[in-house]
Amino acid sequence: MKDGDDPAVVAKAIVTAATDKKPKLRCAAGPLASRLTMARHLVPTGTFDKRIRKNNRLPV
Repeated sequence: MKDGDDPAVVAKAIVTAATDKKPKLRCAAGPLASRLTMARHLVPTGTFDKRIRKNNRLPV
């Protein structure tokens, strides 16, 4: 994604998760991922899935 978060932010999140004594099952890496996680809880599943598929140019 050209508008995605900086790869350094993602790399830092991976290192943090890999070296954490009590790692979480999932963690958001960067502000874009955090907003996406919040949207997933607020928007109906069908609408969310359709939007993700459209953004990734997948068949709807």
